[in-house]
Amino acid sequence: MIIQAVAHRGYPKKYAENTLSSFLKAVELGFSHLELDVHLSKDGIPVVIHDHTLDRMTNGTGRVVDYTASELQSFRVKQDEHIPTLEEVLRALKGKIQLNIELKQMGDYYPELEKRVLEVIEAFDMLDQVVITSFDFDALERIRQLSRDVRIGLITFGGSKAILDWSLEMGATFLSMHYAFVTEHYIQRCQDLGIQLMAWTINESSVMKQFQEYPSVWICTDELEGFMDVLEMSGSI
Repeated sequence: MIIQAVAHRGYPKKYAENTLSSFLKAVELGFSHLELDVHLSKDGIPVVIHDHTLDRMTNGTGRVVDYTASELQSFRVKQDEHIPTLEEVLRALKGKIQLNIELKQMGDYYPELEKRVLEVIEAFDMLDQVVITSFDFDALERIRQLSRDVRIGLITFGGSKAILDWSLEMGATFLSMHYAFVTEHYIQRCQDLGIQLMAWTINESSVMKQFQEYPSVWICTDELEGFMDVLEMSGSI
């Protein structure tokens, strides 16, 4: 059984976000897609964690960029997990689930983040299994300069014609938008242009039910089993 939805940072309601356990649980539940976040360590290794700092999710403190990958992996996430490298994640998930890799870039905060992430993806021969996304236009433009083949997509709050124009110019076939700003008109425009629209992050069952009227839109959620319950009640699974 395939659940056509995006598991946000894995399954953060029951497992530590952005950890191998969290990702593998999403796979076990049958979700079609998984979203994760990537930073760059001091020694230039792509690592998977959401925040630019360690304080919220680990027993460490300070900025991710100030530690080597080895040092980062010595910190504990919820006591029994570690910060995985992107290489670890791809090795564990290759052939199992589609990946939405969000670059946590801010201007040039992480020099070579785009290059290093793409190198790992290509090393695992997984261009067909990933889409690279970011709030940062420049980061995605750098990715496109490095590769015409990898799928890319903006993350936005609201939508506009300018975003669609940019997407067409960059060959971006994915768009991640805050669910509150998704309109029926924009859904149709994305369909017409061949852009996959994803609504983030939907955790309320009432909103999940509303979006069932638009099956072309992927739902991104923390509530994996809650979403499955909504599908079951509607007879979709």
